[in-house]
Order: sequence, then C-alpha cells, then structure tokens
Amino acid sequence: MTDTPTTLWQQAEGIASGRLNPVELTETALAKATQSESVFIAILSERARFEAEQSRARQQAGQRLSPIDGVPIAWKDLVDMAGTVTTAGSQLYDTPATQDAEAVRLATQAGLVSVGKVNMTELAYSGLGLNPHYGTPTLKRSGPARVPGGSSSGSAMAVAQGIVTAAIGSDTAGSLRIPAAFNGLVSYRPSMDRPKMGGVHPLSRSMDTLGVLARTLADVLAVDDAMRLGRVEHRAPVAASEIRVILDTDALADPFISEPVRANLLAAAERFEAAGVRVIRRPVAAIQDALAAIASNGWLGGMEAYTEYKDLIESRPAGDFDPRVRDRLLTVKDAGPDRVIRLYRARQQLLLDLAAQLDGALLISPTVANVAPELAPLLSDDALYAKVNLEALRLTMAASLLTCPAVALPTGTDAGGLPTSVQLTALPGGDERLLRTALTLETLAAG
Repeated sequence: MTDTPTTLWQQAEGIASGRLNPVELTETALAKATQSESVFIAILSERARFEAEQSRARQQAGQRLSPIDGVPIAWKDLVDMAGTVTTAGSQLYDTPATQDAEAVRLATQAGLVSVGKVNMTELAYSGLGLNPHYGTPTLKRSGPARVPGGSSSGSAMAVAQGIVTAAIGSDTAGSLRIPAAFNGLVSYRPSMDRPKMGGVHPLSRSMDTLGVLARTLADVLAVDDAMRLGRVEHRAPVAASEIRVILDTDALADPFISEPVRANLLAAAERFEAAGVRVIRRPVAAIQDALAAIASNGWLGGMEAYTEYKDLIESRPAGDFDPRVRDRLLTVKDAGPDRVIRLYRARQQLLLDLAAQLDGALLISPTVANVAPELAPLLSDDALYAKVNLEALRLTMAASLLTCPAVALPTGTDAGGLPTSVQLTALPGGDERLLRTALTLETLAAG
C-alpha cells in the first residue's frame, strides 16, 4: 500500500468505505516500524495481525465496533500490554504484564489495532526525549539532528515519521505538549480525572495523565475517546464569536522566548481576532506565581518521582540508569516534607487565583520557548542538557502543577522550517469546552 492516508480519520473512512483494508494498513505500519530507528521498543506483530484480521472480518460483516475500528496505533512503553514487558524506557524491568491496562482494553474494545510500544525517556523524566538504552529517535530533516521532545519521544516520532496516525503518550510536566510542539503535531493533556490510569507505570501520581499525539485534533480526540470510553463521541466546535481567550503577555515577555515562537503566536492571535474570537492581552499572575512556587520550592513531580523510585535507585548500580535521569531524581533527595506540603497548598490557592483571573476565559501562551534544539551538543555536555531540559519544560510545568487540561497546536515554523506551537489551557474539569474551542482555533493557529 503506497498511498496510505496520513490522518486517522482518513484511514477510518477508507476502511468504512471498503477502499482500505485493516490488514494491509497494519502490515504497512509494521513494515515501517521495523525499518525505523529507535522509535519502537517492542513491535507487537502477532497481536497487531490478529486484531487487524478481526477488524477486517467485522468490516466484511458490517459489524464494526466504532468509526475508527481497524486503524493502527502505538503506545508509549509505560502502559501495560499483556505478555509484554513494560520497560518505562529502562532496562531495569523484565517481567511481562499479565493483562492490558484499562486504557488499552477500552481502545481495543473500540477496534483500534496496537502495532507496538514506543520509546521514551527513562522513567518518563525529561522534556527532551534522549534515551541511552534504546537510542534517541529523531525526525530526518535537512541539517543537524534535533531532539524529539520528551518524554513521549517515540509517540511523537511514530506519528511524525508516518508509521501510525496517532500514538498514546503521557504528560506529567509537558511530555505530550513538548514533543508535539517540536514536531508540528497536536496533543491534548487531559484533566486528572479523565483517563483511566490503571496499568500505567507512574512517575508523579498527582500529575501523570495519558493523552494522544496526532496530526489533527480530531484524530487526537477520537483515540482519546476510545481509550477512555471504548467508543468515539462527536463534538461540535464552538462558534468563533463565542470564544474568549486571554493571551498571557507575561509569557510572551519571558526572556527565554525566541522571536519565531513569539511572532508566530502573535500572528495566530491576530488570525483568531480576524475570525471573531475575543483576544484579551494581559498578564495572568497565577501562572507566574506557579512558576515562582516551583522555582522556590522545587518541582513537585520530581519529589513524587524520587519517592516512587527511591528504593530502586538505592538498590541498583548507578550505571544501570540514564545518568541524566538519575542525577535529576537525586537533586530532590534531601527535600523535606515541608516543601511538598507547601506545593500542595500553593496548588490549591493558585487554582482559585487562576479561576478568578481567567473569569471564564481560556488561556493561550507559547507551548515551549524555542524550536527543537540540536541533539549533538546535549549528548556531550550534561550541564547544557540540564539547562536546556528545564527551559523546554518551563512553560508547560505551570499547567501541570495546577492539573489543568491543555492542548498544543502548531502555529507555523521558523525561517529554517522548524515548528512552533501555542498552548491552550483551561481550568481542571473544563476539558470539553477546551476541546470544542480548540477545534475552532486549530486551523486558525496554523495559518
């Protein structure tokens, strides 16, 4: 199959019409996965072929399980799949899972075909996506190799390289939004109470959430529905005239923001206004206060992660770990419980402040401050890696600390063709309004 459609809904509609065959789609995805470099940790050929054959039988009998039945997808390798080891991007685990994670079960219930488990930063603890154990996947562009973004690096590369049209990742501090931004993709970080987290390897239990990377928001939402509900729901976009967003001018004034990121976001805001969206330009103090709380107390996700992996770190030789991940975990080793409690309390107050400052509007800001950085300098300089990693995470961490849902949308490219992105954020629980709004803004954002 040489002309495989590039979006999930194109593939789904092709299957529905009989023009596409789930078995052929799956064989194409498996072949591409096998040929890729460092994208997949496990290729599930036997499972994928069985699921595809079942889907083809349902198609022929007119009994498809959902509108996306038969479409191949991939999973970040921190999600349990029966009979496979959940590596979490590490070489420390060797026991196969005994059953599928709840999200996998529901996605299978909707007929999606799982072709494999993709690469990630070890233990999901980085915004850049490097992995010394399984390699670092990159998108083949002209010029030097760039980081894929993390920790959902393989999820982004599986989509960006055209292996699958959608891939599941996770987001704790920005692990869906950063790789989406670096690769011109769309992602959605849900509120904490939406995805089913049973069978998902944890990093920070108060901030981990599952989500999807794809080329379009409609594709993201179809897979997200499937893995949450076992079915696909229809959403009507919000009329542009009914949308009110606040452009955080403090975020645009951040000294780390590059000129292409700033210029493309401002151009997107102008397109929003031209379409009838009300764009309010002013600072949102709660976001800056959240960043200040992180700067003064440390990263709550890191403290929870150290607690999660303390025994593992102490019981295994240092050489068993990615040293960048291990060193970062150890930076919070001596953090006292008072710092954790201060952050939990700050979160509660900051959410109240954010609700008052947004006053029913949604927030728009840059997803990341810069385009994807070059890979080679980061491999040879640990201090540079630590600096660039924190810079990549900085703007997504605030929404994560506050457990807000957020959507990352492409806004164009810089002069060298590297993508930039806007982050659209709502209050916790405001997912449906966020998603319906993002459906309207998606095309406008990209110009």
